[in-house]
Amino acid sequence: MTAVSTRTVSPFEQTYGAFLDSAIKGPAAPLMRDLNRVQQIVAGLGATLRIVSGNTVVEDEHDPDRPGSMPPLSQTTQYLIITMAAAVCEQLADEIDWRADAYNREVKA
Repeated sequence: MTAVSTRTVSPFEQTYGAFLDSAIKGPAAPLMRDLNRVQQIVAGLGATLRIVSGNTVVEDEHDPDRPGSMPPLSQTTQYLIITMAAAVCEQLADEIDWRADAYNREVKA
């Protein structure tokens, strides 16, 4: 008899890949898992960069004398978000290079 987990899983712990777990099979499975991860990362990056790009509208609309007026992101915050996005892109490129090198070594062998 298999025990059923009663632990609640946070949405942050779930994966929302384009490929279903049941579809990730065979020799292409590692690449499909990588593609799932790439899809999740770029979706998050896109959402994050939209926040930064929308900041100009917030800057134009912000009125410190109006209650509830949302202040724009600081220059430091914008810099940190963009730097984080660049680091994620670089890491993703490095991981793709690593995977390509691994496959290329297998083909040569």
